[in-house]
Amino acid sequence: MQFSVYVIYELLIRAQEFDPGIGDYQSYKKINGGISVITTGGSLDIPTYLLDKQFNNPALVSQDDILGLLGTYKSKHHF
Repeated sequence: MQFSVYVIYELLIRAQEFDPGIGDYQSYKKINGGISVITTGGSLDIPTYLLDKQFNNPALVSQDDILGLLGTYKSKHHF
């Protein structure tokens, strides 16, 4: 899976519209089925299909896609 980091930034910007607390991009690592993104607020998992959709046709990324992405968010402050 090859993609530009700007794809992650764009998805984070869209997610921050719903939850600014997720924070800013720090790094990512590959996981089974996508990537795990580390932010200043925690981490979230972005599936490969969503990275592809954002890269190839961002207009097709729906609000439901972003809300699903937020469903994977784990706060650094979560105990």
